[in-house]
Parts: sequence; C-alpha cells; structure tokens
Amino acid sequence: MKTCVIAFILCLPGISLKGQAFSFPDTLLSEYFETDPTPDMAQVPTGDDPNWVNYDGDGIPSLCIDVPLPLPSAWFWDGDLGVMNPQDSNYAFTSCSFLTEPSEKNYNWLITSPIMIPDTSYWLCWRSLSYYGPGYLDGYKVLVADSINGPALNVFKDTLFVAAEMLEDSEPTGSLDVNDYVFSEGYIHANGYTDPAYFFEDNSQGPPFLHGKLEPHAVSLSAYANKKIYIAFLHDSQDDFILQIDNIIVSKNHLVATAAPENVLFLNVIPNPVRDAAYLSWKTGTPQEGRLIVTDNMGKLVTQQSFGSRAEGQIFLQAYNWVPGIYYCTLETAAGHATTKLVKW
Repeated sequence: MKTCVIAFILCLPGISLKGQAFSFPDTLLSEYFETDPTPDMAQVPTGDDPNWVNYDGDGIPSLCIDVPLPLPSAWFWDGDLGVMNPQDSNYAFTSCSFLTEPSEKNYNWLITSPIMIPDTSYWLCWRSLSYYGPGYLDGYKVLVADSINGPALNVFKDTLFVAAEMLEDSEPTGSLDVNDYVFSEGYIHANGYTDPAYFFEDNSQGPPFLHGKLEPHAVSLSAYANKKIYIAFLHDSQDDFILQIDNIIVSKNHLVATAAPENVLFLNVIPNPVRDAAYLSWKTGTPQEGRLIVTDNMGKLVTQQSFGSRAEGQIFLQAYNWVPGIYYCTLETAAGHATTKLVKW
C-alpha cells in the first residue's frame, strides 16, 4: 500500500547553540490509492491497530459491480468513476450502499492507522464523490477517535464532516432538481450541485442523472494537537448507490493536500530559493485558461494572476518585498490544479 505514515517519529535536522532543534514533517499520512491497498488492511479493528482497517460493519454483500460471487461487502479498490475520459487513469477506494438486503443500512468503515498530531497546524484533506445524484445520493461521515480504535467500542465520538444522504425520492422519480428531494443533514455534493467542476449530466445509462466527480474537502485537526488519533470514513447510507474516497492526507498545508494534479504535467519555480524575483513555468495536457495563486505558510493570499487559454506558459513573480519563509504556488484550471513550494530568503 502506497501509504506514508509518520506517527511517533520526529525529524532531527540539527543541533543549535540553544540545544536540539526538532521539526515535524509537513505530511503525516498520505494515501492516493494508486495500487490496491486491501491486502495490507485489517478486516476487523482490534483497538490498537497499527495498520489501516477496512471493516464491513453490516456484513451484507453489495450489488454495485458485475463480478462473480462473492460480491464485495466492504470497501474495494476501483477506477475513478468521475473521470470523463477513459484514457485518464486514476483509482479510488469505493463503497456500495446498494445491498442485497435493501431494508438494511450500510456500515462500511475505512479507518486510518494511528496518527500522532504534533501541533495545531495540521489538516485532514480528502476527495470524495457520490456517483448518482441527486437521487440515490450517498452520505457518509468523517469521525475521530483518540487513543484506541474500534467502532463497537463507541470511541469515534467526534464528527469532523457529514455528507448528506438522499432520504426521500422526487415525485415523479428522476428529477435533476435538488429541491425535489429530501436529504439528511449535511453537505450536498458539489455545493448542492451548483458547482459544475464536480459533476456532469450523464445520459449514457437511460434517464439522465448528475454524475459526481471527486471533490476536495479539508478540516482542521488543531483540536487534536499532541494526541494520537484514528480517523474513520463511515459510509452509512441506506439503499443508495456508490461512494468513492481518494487522496486522504494529513498535512500542514490544506491547499497542497487537496490539490488534484489532473491535466497539469509540469509546474516549477526558477530560481528556488528566491531572493528578488522568479519565474513560474507550467505545462498542461490540454490548453486551459486559469490562474496562479500564491499563499504564505498560513494560507494567506500573497498574489494571484490570471492567464488565457494555453497549454504552457510562464509567469514572472516579484518577491523582493516578501517576508522570508515558505510559500505555495497553486496553478488552477478547470481540468485540474497542482501546487509547488517556493522558498523566499
């Protein structure tokens, strides 16, 4: 499993005249699901698990994919269902709430390995999609437990994020208007299907529906400074369809962690470190218009510049009056965005 977890390890970069100078890594955990992680995951939580846990809390097989028996009942690895171009390869972790017993509620738990949060600067970031909306919209929760792991022990008491689930269908069925449905409390995908960057109308399978694309989310973990925590993604919809999760990261900078690198082939700053000025160069797979956003290490906007449709370009940055430190340069286009670090000295 391509997972980077740094829980109790401190980096010792050097010793100053005042004593030992410790620094913590910018990223404590990252899972991009580039390969199938299930062989390295435990199937049942034990309370003190060192690895990720993929726990099927309901024990009911799902009906979402056409495969020989046994059908998947827990989370499983699959291609990104939000990719419109089949040639664009991406993978995500997938859970199905369309069960063989539709009267039962789905309980699929994806639980991280333990993470020690050193201070208040860290964020949890991830991307998610509900495949079929607004009808059959899948809801889920992001929960936290400190010290021990185990859903049956009722230790996941803190709720960081709630995604809404469709509760009552439209009359007649098949409406694309969110207002024709009843949802549970929580966030409705793509800001209530008002942000077209994270869905498109799909007419390929009969009646049209709003086909979800992976949408980034970020929440602060400042409340867990100096604590060991487990983070759980609980898919708890009843008789809906498919949910996908991708790019689960615990990082100091939420802009970097939520950045989706689709379509951006190259992004670089020269020179770096920067004294007075620098050039940021980029190249994308297809011509795109967009903008460059530069923020400081606290997420405060420093400068931004827009550019017209092009496949590659260069932007000149005047940095002589910037405070020395770490900055983040984010290239945003409609087809994706990426971030690189800039050091000002």
